[in-house]
This record gives sequence, C-alpha cells and structure tokens, in this order.
Amino acid sequence: MNKTIPSLLAALATAMAAQAADVAAIAEKALAQVPSGTIAFAGPDGWLYSRNELEHLAAGELAGGKVAEHSKAAQASAADPIPAMAAFNGELAAMGIKLLVVPVPPKCAVVPFEGLEQGDAMLYLRPFYEELRAKGIDVLDLYGDFAASATPVYCKQDAHWNPAGIRLAAKKIAAASGLPRGGAEFAGEDGTVAIAGDLMLSLDPAAPPTETLAITRYGGGTIDESSPVLLLGDSHVLVFSSGGDMLAENAGLAECLAAELGRPVDRIGVKGSASSVVRMNLFRKAARDPAWLADKKVVVWCFSAREFTESTSGWVVVPVARK
Repeated sequence: MNKTIPSLLAALATAMAAQAADVAAIAEKALAQVPSGTIAFAGPDGWLYSRNELEHLAAGELAGGKVAEHSKAAQASAADPIPAMAAFNGELAAMGIKLLVVPVPPKCAVVPFEGLEQGDAMLYLRPFYEELRAKGIDVLDLYGDFAASATPVYCKQDAHWNPAGIRLAAKKIAAASGLPRGGAEFAGEDGTVAIAGDLMLSLDPAAPPTETLAITRYGGGTIDESSPVLLLGDSHVLVFSSGGDMLAENAGLAECLAAELGRPVDRIGVKGSASSVVRMNLFRKAARDPAWLADKKVVVWCFSAREFTESTSGWVVVPVARK
C-alpha cells in the first residue's frame, strides 16, 4: 500500500472533524440570535428557521453512539433511536410488512443561512443513516432531490415543508414503496393558499397570512384504514391536510401519496414527536383489530430529522402487535 494513503485518510478525517465542529458552532451562533420566548431564527430573504432544528444541528455528530449522548429523552434507556427502530423494523418484517423510514431533511440543509453551504446540515445525518441501513432499516434520504428542486420545497414562514416539497416526497416514497400502482385515480384541484406560518406567528402573533403557496387539493377517498399502506408520522403527515393550524385541508402527504400510488393510504399522525407515540397508537389499534394490521404491506414512517436528538419522549421499544 502506498504509504501516503493512511496519512491522506488521517488528514481527511481531521478535515471532516473540523468541518463538523464548524457546522455545530454556526448553529450555536444562530441559536444565540433566536429572540427570547420565540421559536424562530430569522435568516436572509425572509426565511425563518426552527429553534429545535438549530438545537439538533448544534448537538453535533450522531453516529458511533453519539446520538444518545445528545438526546433530550427524559429516560436514558430511550435515548438511542437505533434499538427501537431496529426492533420495529424486525417485527414488521416478520409479519411481511416493509418499513420505509423517511426523515424530513432540515430546512437549513436545502436553504442555508449565513455561514452554511447547501448540504452542510446533512453532515451528521448521513453517517447516522448509514448506521440505520447497516441494521437493515430502509432509509429514504430526500435531501438530494430537495436540493435539486427548481421550486422551493419548504415554507418560508413555517417549520414544515410546503406543498411542492410534499408532492416531491410523495413521488419518491411511492417509487421506494415497491408497490405496483393501483387503479384508483384521485382528481386534484390546483389553487393557492395564503399562510402565516408557526415561525412567523412566534415572532408576531398578529402577523397576517402573507406567504402564498401553490397547492393541489384532493377530494375524498384518499385516506382509508383498509389500505395496505400505513403512513405514520409527526405533523409533517398532517400539514396541509388536516386543516386548522395545519394550514390547509386535503393537500398533504397522505393525499399526494394516494394520488402517486393510485390507491388510498391509511394514516396515524400526531402533532408533536413521532418517535414513540405513533408506534404506541399503532399497537393500540392493532390490539383492538388484529385484522387491520394483517392487511398492511408497507409502513411509511415520516418525521422531522431533528427528532433523532430532540424528542423528549425518546425512542421506546414498542411492540407492533400483541404476542
């Protein structure tokens, strides 16, 4: 072996460590600029970023067990996501159900603020995704497609993805599901929606809806509990779908995924952490109705990537079904 190769690898490792330290430091600097009592950091050109996302980025490296060191889980036994995720995946696989994990990339990975380049906010996530994959967990990383999009995929004033990002995610999820397209056709009606996002309202509770987004609303039939596809997740599976503080109705991930798959989807979503609660809700429903779970072929578990460190409920090992 060329004697220069080990030294080059060492130099590369040192450079990556320095870059990692810089990214965490930049996030820490941004956190210091979040106004007291708010959840929003104001970036350039009107872009707002979630304090929780910045805290996740400021935590630093995740791979090699460091995710548990940085976790905000109330119980140390639930700090590491990998055991719970691996157990969930293994039990589903034994039942003939495919699990597809879809972490929503940080907004600042795609739309960076001062000090960051596009993709920097994925620095800690990519090695962690490889650890999950090494455990047999299928992780769909949307970053590359989001970064390549000619259309913004996040709301400027809200912590969530926008309808364009949702539609792009639905296309990628449908392709990764392995399911053939069904025969259902769901008609969508194009329009616009004006929002005052959660981050903007944090800074100004009286802010009017000034961010206008293109949206496609679907009619009925897109969500059906008899579907072989179950969508689990946090507010990313509810936004633009369930109305109210979720900004709009009938235009969220469930609706767009149903349109892409040509079949309805089932959904269990929560406003808040989806690390454990949605799996608990799945278990409760399966316990009441075992036949419901027996009909599932694919479970799509979608949540903000920041949940790996920011979930206070942590990552509890939850059975899929009653033994």
